[in-house]
Amino acid sequence: MGFRLVIFDVGGVLVRLEPQRFIQKLAGESGKSVEEITRIAIAPTMIESLELGRLGPKQFLEHLKEQLGIGWSFEEFTTAWNGILSENTDTTWLLQRMHERYQLLAMSNTNVLHHEHILRTWPAFSHLHHWVASYQVGYRKPEPEIYQFALRQADVPPHAAVFVDDLEGHVAMARRLGLTAIHFTDGLELERELRAVGLHV
Repeated sequence: MGFRLVIFDVGGVLVRLEPQRFIQKLAGESGKSVEEITRIAIAPTMIESLELGRLGPKQFLEHLKEQLGIGWSFEEFTTAWNGILSENTDTTWLLQRMHERYQLLAMSNTNVLHHEHILRTWPAFSHLHHWVASYQVGYRKPEPEIYQFALRQADVPPHAAVFVDDLEGHVAMARRLGLTAIHFTDGLELERELRAVGLHV
């Protein structure tokens, strides 16, 4: 099978996420419990608004200040917010290995601060040919529109694309749309599964 495109999820695959680090910093700053902060600061509706571009980072900070009584500057907030991310070198080496043979695309439910931080901080991400970020396109996985947008951007039909994600619901939608999909568990297993579907790694 002639695969031409590999679509990687970012958070949970190429980048490790530790949201508890942000919550603990907010707890230390506000004196409120972790449970209360989780309910107020990172409620699913709040994260969805950030990831769909309906809520900007400065508006998010104002919400935190209002609800938690914190005195963070925007710079302090940005440092804490980006501090939940770390490069997953168990997988990012694949970008350098594969970028000359295949189109590589990152498709992520993300926000502008995390997107910019990743591009600015870790050189491995320069090997990506395309980014499809939810806050830019107005759709999130597993909505089919974001998958279709990614395929159009790369100008590749579904049968010529491999999709990698750590969430089963996202993988299921990719398969429904005709992509070959891999449920990510760890870097070694991913390398094995990429080879198993016929990709050169």
